[in-house]
Amino acid sequence: MDIEQVSFQIISFAGDSFSTMLKALGKAKEKDFESAEKLMEEAKKSLDDAHNVHTEVLVSEAQGNKQEYSVLLSHAQDTLMNTILAETLLTEIIELYKTKEDKE
Repeated sequence: MDIEQVSFQIISFAGDSFSTMLKALGKAKEKDFESAEKLMEEAKKSLDDAHNVHTEVLVSEAQGNKQEYSVLLSHAQDTLMNTILAETLLTEIIELYKTKEDKE
């Protein structure tokens, strides 16, 4: 397992997911909730891809294939965790926009 390649895959998938979520938030601000929902679904797919690559690293290590400490992998994991947190928060913010729109 090439830890550098895996790290860049995680960073790329998570980064794409985060960017797409921000686009979804923008659509929600514009009250285009259908587009926001589609973008969040797209973001979720990228986030799932990042999570699956990360899971491969964890499974490999659990099977005894130890890797040396990698700052790059640490950064990739940080990016993934921040994107997971962003998904939770942005989903709630978009729901707040929807609720606000329903009340107006």
